[in-house]
Amino acid sequence: MIGSPEILGANILIVDDQPANAELLERTLRSAGYTALTTTLDPTAVFGLHGQHRYDLIILDLVMPVMDGFEVIEALKEIEKDSYLPVLVITAEPGHKLRALQAGAKDFISKPLNLAEVQMRVHNMVEVRLLHVATRRLYEQVLAEREAQERLSDALQAAMVRVVHDFDEPRGIVAKSGPMRKVVDLARRVAKVDSTVLVIGESGSGKERIARLLHDESTRAGGPFVAVNCGAIAETLLESEMFGHARGAFTGATGERAGLFEAAHTGTLFLDEIGEVSPGMQVKLLRAIQEREIRRVGDTKNRKVDVRILAATNRDLAKAVAEGSFRQDLFYRLNVVDLRIPALRERRDDILPLARVLLAEAALRMKRKVSGIAPEAADQLMRYDWPGNVRELENAMERAVALALPDSTRVELADLPEEVRMASPRPRAEHGRPRPLEEVEKEHILATLAQNGGNQTHTARHLEIGQATLYRKLKSYGLIGGDARKPVAAPGG
Repeated sequence: MIGSPEILGANILIVDDQPANAELLERTLRSAGYTALTTTLDPTAVFGLHGQHRYDLIILDLVMPVMDGFEVIEALKEIEKDSYLPVLVITAEPGHKLRALQAGAKDFISKPLNLAEVQMRVHNMVEVRLLHVATRRLYEQVLAEREAQERLSDALQAAMVRVVHDFDEPRGIVAKSGPMRKVVDLARRVAKVDSTVLVIGESGSGKERIARLLHDESTRAGGPFVAVNCGAIAETLLESEMFGHARGAFTGATGERAGLFEAAHTGTLFLDEIGEVSPGMQVKLLRAIQEREIRRVGDTKNRKVDVRILAATNRDLAKAVAEGSFRQDLFYRLNVVDLRIPALRERRDDILPLARVLLAEAALRMKRKVSGIAPEAADQLMRYDWPGNVRELENAMERAVALALPDSTRVELADLPEEVRMASPRPRAEHGRPRPLEEVEKEHILATLAQNGGNQTHTARHLEIGQATLYRKLKSYGLIGGDARKPVAAPGG
């Protein structure tokens, strides 16, 4: 809402060729508290004045000898590109009122003047004008912010495209390491044939990405790719999800419903976490895969399906077969070709390239300008073992983008999760041969001491050794004799 000080401070121009009328209007408005008033007797001067001062209101007499008010209104339209023309006209002619409004004036005052009416109409028009200006400014601000966000989004998108193109990896898979490159190469070869493939790997290692690669590079790429997490669906619902159901098959089955096998017809069905399926459901899956037909729950009709099966698990299915919890015949049917995805800790050459791709994706999603990783943060990413694999790295990058300072353009060490920041240096091999145990132990002890700010008590507790043992170790490293409590930098850190 516009306040009184803003209204009374509005910039107002009075245009009347009669000095007495102009003086009366000015005196009336000043008595009401208006302070920014300008008066002119020359209607031709309006255009220069308004172009220079952009008045919030122009009070305009319509009948003037040199140039009447209608001509002034038409000329003002060329100056006031805004659709709102802040003109209040004064006239004694009833027919002029409608004509003035049609020409573009916003209101009128009849002669002889009612001074109370003058004050009321001026107040109302100024308030509307100021609200209009404020709204326009807000709109322009929103447009500017949107354009800025679009430019940022375009820049981030371009950065992400550059990142992905730099790696030149298929389907969003980063495979710079030897082990992962072998997996991708094998997946591409297997994709060309219609064999069932079992993808094996720890949770979060990217099994579905590999499954999508198998689909996208197969002859079925034009068909649907349907993924289902078998471990996330209750056993009582899984059969209906897989095969569909007939009307009345169970309580709540008010109509027929196709299952995932039918949804994936002519395409690929990806059964994630296949090791979680119950023995009873394993029998039904085996039949569907062998016979290439399914029967909806509660139906008597078999339906042919043309589906390629891909399955994934983080369990040792061969061990499960030996223990009797997984059917041997289903295992052999699924395990025609197996693709074993290495854990992220086994493909360390992929950590930083992956981190950059995931960082670009998170920055694009959050509309942030973070596009790099500080060297200290990169070191810790390489040191950490990533038990949650790519999914944990993705979460770490999303967290880093969310916590990054507004003007920051890179991920700093402080933006990483605590467990990543506290990761100790990994033992490095020298010339392809393992380093001596004593050297590795020393590096680990010094790194832990540095992480604890040189505090030997906390360091001993974290290392789970006695303080006397730690004291002897530090003394053998030549660190006792000076200030053994000061922070000690870890080698290679």
